Amino acid sequence: MSHKISRPGFPLSGAIGRRTLLGGAAALGAAATLPMPYLSAARAQGAGRPLRIAVGSNLSTLDPARATNGEQYIYCQLVYNGLTKMSHDLKVEPDLAERWQANNDLTSWTFFLRRGVKFHNGREVEAEDVVATFRRILDPATGAAPRTNYLMIKEMVAVDKYTVRFDLSMPYGGFADIMIDRQVKITPRDQVASLATAPIGTGPFKFKSYTPGDRLVLEKNPDYFVPGEALLDGVELRIIPEMTVRLNALQAGDVDFVWDAPPEAVERLRANNRLKVNSIATASWDGLILNNAIPPFNDVRVRRALHLAVGKADIVQAVLFGQGEPTHSPIPPSHPYFDRSIPVTRSDPAAARRLLQQAGMGNGVRAPLVVPVGRPVRERLGVSIAQIARAAGFNFEIQRVPFGRYSAEVSGKAPAYVDGYFARPTLDTATYQFYHSTGSWNERLWHYKSERCDRVLDEARRTADDAKLKDLYGQFQRIVAEDVPSYLAYSVSFIEAHTTALKNFRSHPMRWIELRGVSLG
Repeated sequence: MSHKISRPGFPLSGAIGRRTLLGGAAALGAAATLPMPYLSAARAQGAGRPLRIAVGSNLSTLDPARATNGEQYIYCQLVYNGLTKMSHDLKVEPDLAERWQANNDLTSWTFFLRRGVKFHNGREVEAEDVVATFRRILDPATGAAPRTNYLMIKEMVAVDKYTVRFDLSMPYGGFADIMIDRQVKITPRDQVASLATAPIGTGPFKFKSYTPGDRLVLEKNPDYFVPGEALLDGVELRIIPEMTVRLNALQAGDVDFVWDAPPEAVERLRANNRLKVNSIATASWDGLILNNAIPPFNDVRVRRALHLAVGKADIVQAVLFGQGEPTHSPIPPSHPYFDRSIPVTRSDPAAARRLLQQAGMGNGVRAPLVVPVGRPVRERLGVSIAQIARAAGFNFEIQRVPFGRYSAEVSGKAPAYVDGYFARPTLDTATYQFYHSTGSWNERLWHYKSERCDRVLDEARRTADDAKLKDLYGQFQRIVAEDVPSYLAYSVSFIEAHTTALKNFRSHPMRWIELRGVSLG
């Protein structure tokens, strides 16, 4: 007997899926910006031209399974579909799957595909494409970033042309939820070899061309399976590395949209009545990553001292100009499970020095602190922490490394470095791989080991009971607040600025750009 799921995003609590990471996030503001030169009516309305979106860096891959940065996530969202999707109000909804069900013990999940959905080359999407997609994601040779989130899949079966079943090695109540992930997009099983050069998806826009250093060009998919959702003639991602140049291009009308605008520009931009600025709470976070496996941060007293040295409310103002909120884990303050009883760290240099003395470091701590070149907010975070922490005896030597070299030279190796991560789709994917001793991101970040934390995270991923989940993730937050594996500074608000000619657009808490049903008016 199967367990029928009456609402598509099992389990939901009221209007918000508690299991999803951002349950409860809301827009923080919207209004618009700087004087912009006059635009002709045709230019302002965008008649017969694509929406032009300014982004900061190249897409290093067009293969959705290998996507790792924001620019690539935007592309994935526009060209592909997953089995499920996440709405702006954070509900998990049908996408290529029209419905799904799980068995009683949550170890087997069956997805029923929409019929008649076609890839951009005209072939119908079938269950075998879903199976092939996930086999490829699970193959270590693919190098799929989210692979570890799906290792519980024991077997996949195409039951018939439109039905696929996933048998799991463990109960997992959020399996349909993790199908919304950015890289988990269904690709044609017979076109894998061309994904990197001539990608084919099912989304509202089709790949046309890509010129690194210049632009990615997408055209409208007139056969999109949801009528009335593919309204724009096309989309261009304009690659403009310098933020100042991106903002100038927006003000001049040379682009229509700036993705991930800087917090320091918000008030300036809101002076212009031809632009709109959206600032929305997210579960994306930045922090100072501390290597728990090597001195000096293998000593919990040193990590606690750093938290006492640098008040998080001060950091939010200094780095984000108020466009964010302090946090103590990847669970953001906007989530119903966020534990507000845990105090936000306040600066107390004297208490920090006492802890360093107890750790045998009465003369202070000297350590390199790596910051990423090309990520100005994170650079500012590192410099601000170094300056504020000096009063408590932390003497950080700032080392600037291009972000593109982080994976090979910095991640999991440096004693201290600044980094940050986009919101994950669920509480489990935001915490398990980051804090469990076997977690893949834990290995790449802070090398944190805690049997207590492991037990809580193992139990949380096996339960579907909302009250139990809240208790477990409360325990998780208290453990992390005590052990302080690293200095998670804040959950950042996501800022986008665009022309007011863009109609029906809403910023998404997951920081991708959702253009279904959006037009240039």
